Order: sequence, then structure tokens, then C-alpha cells
Amino acid sequence: MHKIDRKEKPIFQKYSEESVKTALKIDFKKKCYLCEEVTRHFEVEHFYPQKDFPHLQNDYENLFYSCQKCNKIKPKTINTSSEDEVLNSCDIAVENLISLKYNSKKCHVEILATSQKPDQKTINTVKLLKRIYNGENSKSSSCEDLKDDIGEKVENFYKVIDEYHRTKLKRVALKKIKEELEIDKSYSTFKLWIIRNDKKLKEVIA
Repeated sequence: MHKIDRKEKPIFQKYSEESVKTALKIDFKKKCYLCEEVTRHFEVEHFYPQKDFPHLQNDYENLFYSCQKCNKIKPKTINTSSEDEVLNSCDIAVENLISLKYNSKKCHVEILATSQKPDQKTINTVKLLKRIYNGENSKSSSCEDLKDDIGEKVENFYKVIDEYHRTKLKRVALKKIKEELEIDKSYSTFKLWIIRNDKKLKEVIA
């Protein structure tokens, strides 16, 4: 998850209208706000469930771009009370509160809160992401395909980094790295944390 900057202000009466879908595609860069997969097949998700918060049913600020898999696997109790509330990526830079790392040997996503004393929202978000990426406390097997895709994208990113370290054309190679870190790329938070854990690259890109 990473910070989403909403800029669109669609005019609509019902959240199912095309103007809403078009706006969400633009604001969320066609990326699921949870797993970060770039997908055209998405659902309009209510961050705060419309069943529990009917007054937010058609509030654009409460509408999110979610892939079908994440919308299905996310527990229905999420954001129904303060105890089950997760971080809102439109309000806060989640990528600074939660680190994501793909472990290729174990084919496992490591998800950690960056603070030693995370608040309840962060704890709940980590738990939700573990369910999505690793299938924890879920009967769904959709995470397997997701991890395969993440593994492929991460491996390709390491190749770009390796090229930077080997080539004399640093400027060109650095441009490729920065392009991969753009918000419109799949799994950009994974790539961001690879850079943050690389002291040399961290200084160059910062």
C-alpha cells in the first residue's frame, strides 16, 4: 500500500456510474490499493462499508479502486468499528509505516510495521496484508498467483539495479530505476523498500 493522491472530483449520483470508475482509474493509476497489482478488472470498493455507513455510500472519498480478488478476500468486518479499522492510503503514506519485502527462497511476502509500537490501525493493516499476500487466515489460494507475479516483477527490478551497478552509463540506468519506482507501476512499494535497504542507491535516488 502507498499514498494515493486524489485529484479527480467526479459529478455523480450513484457510485456505480461510469464517471466514478473513470475517476478512480485516474486517481489510483489502475492499481488495486491493497495488493498494488495493475488491473483493468476492478471493483468500486467502499472503504467504510455501505451497510454500516450508508451516508458514505456515494461519497467519492470513500470509494476505492480494488481488484476483484482483494475485495473478495478482505474480511467484511474491516472498518466496521474502530477496533477493525485499517490505514487509509488516501490520508497517510502507508509505505512509511509498513515495509514489504518479497522472500524469493520461501516464496513469501514479509510484512512489517516500521514502528516498534504501531497503532491499532497499522496492526490491523499488517494483518490484512498478510491475508492478501500470504493467504493467512484465508481459504483462498489467490495469493499464490499474486506472489508469483510479485516475484517476477521484483526479479526484473533487481536486474535493473544490477545493470546500474555494472554500467558506466549511470544516468541512463538510474532513469530506468526511477521509472520502476513510479506509482503507476505494479508493486512499487516492494521496489521502494529494496531501494531503502540499499545504502548506495538510497543516497543517489534521495
